[in-house]
Amino acid sequence: MLWWALEEIRIQRAGRNARYTQVLLELAWNPGPGSDASLAAELLAVGVPKASQLWPPIGSVVLVAPGAGAHPGVQPAVDTVREQWPGAEVRVVDETVAALVGAGQDPEPAACVVVHLDAVHISVALVAGREVVASGLATGGARGLADVVIGHVREEHGLDLGLQTAWSAVVHGGAFAPSPTVPGPLSVHGSPITDDRPRPRQQAEITLSPTELRAVVAPAHQPVVDLVARVLRDAPPETARQATAGGLLLTGPHPPGAEDHLTERTGLPARRITEPRNGFEHPQVLRDGVARLLAENPPAPVVEDRAGRFRKVVEDWASSSVEDQDAYTPEELALLDALRLLPGRPKTGER
Repeated sequence: MLWWALEEIRIQRAGRNARYTQVLLELAWNPGPGSDASLAAELLAVGVPKASQLWPPIGSVVLVAPGAGAHPGVQPAVDTVREQWPGAEVRVVDETVAALVGAGQDPEPAACVVVHLDAVHISVALVAGREVVASGLATGGARGLADVVIGHVREEHGLDLGLQTAWSAVVHGGAFAPSPTVPGPLSVHGSPITDDRPRPRQQAEITLSPTELRAVVAPAHQPVVDLVARVLRDAPPETARQATAGGLLLTGPHPPGAEDHLTERTGLPARRITEPRNGFEHPQVLRDGVARLLAENPPAPVVEDRAGRFRKVVEDWASSSVEDQDAYTPEELALLDALRLLPGRPKTGER
């Protein structure tokens, strides 16, 4: 199951070499009115070092967000990075640009409309020359598609489905194309609803035909159709013509056949990029895109020469040029202790 798509923020520690650690933070959520836009900043300050087992120096932090710098969570996150790791280079990448580059099309279209599906939103952007010319955001995303199935089954069949079961129906139910893994109509299990409340200990089974599922899921794509029309209308005429020729690029966990459905609705050719198998747990297309962007323009962070600093610590201690242990960081004192230079004066014969 594509459960990575239901996470709100994803973190990856990558690119570590002898000099620094790189952090990739994807702001996959779209905070609405009243939501806490500083969630990513809090995660960087509190959760990242523990969750990702990071160690200094942090040389590069990449924030991937819908709308790039316009995303309300970006600036608090950038401020936190600069406070936590002053020497780190910070980059902000629009997720549709990362998706385009990660798709690995050869040749890469001069312009196209990227439709990236995530947990709770869909990003639609006209990207030309790896620059976002016009963009928009629709709420719902993968969770929204599952929710419309849950609502339909409750209303029409009196059955309460779990989120995972509903998402399986979206992916394998054949709404837009026959499922490669589930031949024929899809059977789903849920809890019967009596007195407006589901009975979790009881189970019932119903069959959902592709026609029924299409009638439920297809309307959820109308905001995408509207956004495609809008970004083409907002772009300069020549760029819009190039994007029309480049068509739609669908990334993220779009259900099979979604490209054909959107072609029917928009009149544009469409291509759906399927996540590799490990993409079920990690959004590999986005991460591949970030990796390629960094490889083309490597970060040049200001990273302290730690080996040289430690050599100076030992030399200072050995030469008695520093008397006060408080002049050293706990890490440096631990090094001196490991070298048997603590407590007291250095014992040069035991080094």
